[in-house]
Parts: sequence; structure tokens; C-alpha cells
Amino acid sequence: DGSTAQLPDSDAIREEFGCSANQYGQGLPLGRISVAYDLENGLSVDARLAPYGRGERELALEHLTAITAYDQRSSGRRGHTGDLLLFDMGYPALDFIALFVLAGKDVVIRTPDSRIKEVHAAIHAASDDQIIQIPLQTATRRMSPKLRAQYPDLDPAWALSLRVLTLSLEDGRPEYLLTTLLDQMTFPIQVSHGLFVKRWGSETHYDVLKNILEIENFTGKSVLSVRQDFYATVLTSNIQGLIQWELQEEIEAENQHSSRKYAYRLNTNVSVGLLKDTLVTLLMERGNLQEFYDEVKREMKRHRVPIRPGRRAPRTRKTRQKYTMNKRRAL
Repeated sequence: DGSTAQLPDSDAIREEFGCSANQYGQGLPLGRISVAYDLENGLSVDARLAPYGRGERELALEHLTAITAYDQRSSGRRGHTGDLLLFDMGYPALDFIALFVLAGKDVVIRTPDSRIKEVHAAIHAASDDQIIQIPLQTATRRMSPKLRAQYPDLDPAWALSLRVLTLSLEDGRPEYLLTTLLDQMTFPIQVSHGLFVKRWGSETHYDVLKNILEIENFTGKSVLSVRQDFYATVLTSNIQGLIQWELQEEIEAENQHSSRKYAYRLNTNVSVGLLKDTLVTLLMERGNLQEFYDEVKREMKRHRVPIRPGRRAPRTRKTRQKYTMNKRRAL
């Protein structure tokens, strides 16, 4: 998924990133954030801070380039092979999906009703689980120049095979998914619903970046300082995620043998706080790595919170400036 970040106001930042103007032609500078997030391991695989005018699909294709480059470097070893990428509503487009398929990646994408005419027809058919063929080029549709440029030998008559799923949400509203997982026996429609629910972890990650790590609380008004702060925060999140990942197996084993009412998980807020006072020293190689690591693991494990299933909180949108820049609480 993508998001936006409020940036400090300066002429250089406005010029570099742009801003979202209000009815008076004014507005705060904004950056476009996009993160390819490993939902199973809690790590940012690739993160981008781009001008506000850049589209989410464009940044997602940059993630694809980064991931496939990693595949090539890790060929023959454990790496990003057999990936399944989950996308929210803003991504379905024929050329976009084709580029992922041609790169050997499977996708599950939430889609509106009528963005692609063949998908629209499948949604309004009798079945809630259909496999359709969509040719890249027809009498009324030309093959994307982006596809042609990247794959000049690609046959325009090639048809993209997609599965169209219609699911029912808890409140009764329909939800439509496109996927390249065509095997209906291996991946029944119920499994596909469960897979897409996992995408909520991306939303949770943005919540951690913005509200716990305060990624929008920048230390300077130059373009360089904004980029440094952004990627330093992503690095901090990944270090915390790696330590938490190693502890998770221990905690899950304890949950299985516990008589407590709720299962427990690590407290992300406390976990980040445990890193902030020692991480910089550690990265400058002025501390003992093993002692630091063991101590952080012990403290993280001490601070756990219960998992209460079924809890929901409404999402709120804020338009005011979040931080005054006269004090940065964390890293």
C-alpha cells in the first residue's frame, strides 16, 4: 500500500516533493511513501520516499525491480522466491498486473467494480469465482507503451489469465479481488479471503512508522535531512523487526502452553523505545553487539501485551501539522 508524509515547510522541499494545495492555493508539503512490506516477517523489503505527484503503481514497479534484483543476487540460496504480493484498491491495471506476471510474481489485488471491462463482466456474472482471459490488445485497446518498451518481443495477442473473486465482508458489502492464483483446488475462495486479510499488516506498519517511530517528525528543513530521517527510521523499524522476529517463536510456544485468557505478543512501542538510547552508539561500533542484543531481547520479552481478537478502532484523518520541529522525541 502507499501513504503520504507531511514534510517540513521550506522552498527546497516544496520544489523537490510538491504539496497538496487547498482551496486557497496553499498547502503543506507532502511526500509519497511506498513500502514493500514482508507481512510474514515484519520487515520493510524496499521503501521509497518520492514526490507527492508520483503514483502508487509507479512506485510499486520500483519495488518490483528491487525485489527481482534481490532474487538474482540470491539465486541458488534462500531468498525472495515464490512471492505473493497483496495490493489494495489503487493498483489494478492491465499493464501493471502483466509486468508482475512476466516477472514471475503472483498477486492478489482488491479492485473496484468497473476498472477493466472484462473484470466488470465477470463480477456481474452468476459465479463468484471465475477465471478469465484478458488480451493485452484488442480492436479497442492498445497494448501499453510501458509493456512494449520493457518487453519489445511480447506478442500483443497474449492473454493475461486472471481469477475474479467476489467475497462478502462482515457488514454484507461485496469485495472484489483479482488474483493470478488460478488453481481453485489449492487456493479455494475462502483461502483467498484469508490471504487478503493479511494485507492489514501493511496498514499497521504505516501506523508504527507514523505514530510510534514518528517518521514525519523531521530534524531539518533540507531535502537531504528529510531523506536521511526517513531511511534512518525505516532502518530502525527493521532492526526492531529482526529482533522481534527471533523472539516470536519463543512467545508463540509459551502462548500454546499458557493457561492465560489471551495470547500475548511483543509491545511494539516499548520495543522501539528500548532501541532509541543505544542504537546510534551501536551503529558507530562503540558498544558490544552481543551484550546489546541479549539485553534488548530480555527487555522486549518482559514487555508483552495481550491479543484481544475482534477489537476495532475507527480510522481518523488529520490535516494539521503534526510536529513543531522544536523537539524530536525519539531517533
